[in-house]
Amino acid sequence: MGRLSRWLAAVAMAAALAFIGAQSVAAFDEFTDASASSTYGDGITFTVDYGGGAPDSLELLMRTPGSDTSFVAPVSPGADGSTYVWQTSVDYLTPNTLVTYRWRAITDGEVVLSEPSSIRYADDRPGLDWQMAQLGEATVHWYGGAEAQARRFGELTAVGVAQAEELLGTELAGPVDVFVYESQADFFGALGPGVREWTGAAAFSEIRTIFMWLGGGSPAYLEQAMVHEVTHIVFHDATDNPFHEPARWLNEGFATWSETRSDAGEREIVELEAAGDGLFAFDAITEQFPIGDRGARLSYSQGTSMIQLIVDRYGEGAIAAIMAAYRDGASDAEALEAGTGVPAQQLYADFYDDFGAEVPTPIPPEPIAASNVDRPQAGEVDPGGVDPGAAEEPPDEAAPGEEVAAGDGSDVAFVIGLLISLVAVGGVALLVVRAGRESDA
Repeated sequence: MGRLSRWLAAVAMAAALAFIGAQSVAAFDEFTDASASSTYGDGITFTVDYGGGAPDSLELLMRTPGSDTSFVAPVSPGADGSTYVWQTSVDYLTPNTLVTYRWRAITDGEVVLSEPSSIRYADDRPGLDWQMAQLGEATVHWYGGAEAQARRFGELTAVGVAQAEELLGTELAGPVDVFVYESQADFFGALGPGVREWTGAAAFSEIRTIFMWLGGGSPAYLEQAMVHEVTHIVFHDATDNPFHEPARWLNEGFATWSETRSDAGEREIVELEAAGDGLFAFDAITEQFPIGDRGARLSYSQGTSMIQLIVDRYGEGAIAAIMAAYRDGASDAEALEAGTGVPAQQLYADFYDDFGAEVPTPIPPEPIAASNVDRPQAGEVDPGGVDPGAAEEPPDEAAPGEEVAAGDGSDVAFVIGLLISLVAVGGVALLVVRAGRESDA
């Protein structure tokens, strides 16, 4: 066989091999482009393009500030790109949250990650024509006619930060955003489900953002609230650790105390409750405060008066020492003892003694009464299993008078196509050989 004939035979064989692998698409190569867009209250849409064909599996990795892990969302890979929608209408997300994301593709066991990208989830509802100004460490945002109040809040942010930094022995870790809302509907729409009806201001320390409602109180109250909320962010920076959040009563108590640097007005509430229904155990208000007005008000007041007791008896330096202990990973009890030098239980006992109140004790649970529900009579129980006497037919054979269920035909079609291809290739090869022999002759 001549050189031309051998070359044609090789080409024919390569064509046959190519047909055999026709069901395998081109392998995933790389990510070429990733982007995201959002509409507040609706969702965030993430899109990605890639070359070389679809990967075996595709995932979107998303992370928000304050989280140590990423949320992994499986995504169905398209031919040359894919889309994923985070439906924030279902899974609420606080506005001004910076979402960091990257795509992960897996093909034949090989993992490929896209470059990290981010999108800030903005409150872009119609009618909120946001304006902004930077005042020191704060960037204030407002719409409508709220510019004067917004700028005043920015000035108070600097005051609150300076006071908190001095007492906590630390510095603000980064800039702060302040969003000022004119209407309650706009304000509550930003804070999302679960917001208390009496809320007029809120700080989200993880995203370093404060939300203020101009109708939340008098101008004097709002100015105190501004100092209160920014103190939360400094407190967060001063106690930041990978283990746990500090006691809630300590956080709220210090922020309330910072408004006037005293427990004025709060001590009277504690005295009144101590002479009446009694006080809360501090362990009971470590994670969350009660929902009712009385319980929430007393929780704030107890925390504020405890801060005053610590400052009076152990000095302002004790507060900074407590913060430093939290940064080192101390528990609530360890941090309080590190700052005051006395065990936490002794500190609590001194607090109750100062108000002439008894130390709260756990309330024993009431015994569970016997059920008075009429239960239905038990019926016959099916033992389950397989009857050994029953005839069992082979799974791949049809019963008399029945036909074997047909599949989708893809495997049969592939085999038939393969046989036809091989026959065709064989015929081409035979013709090539004959032609070669005739040319050699």
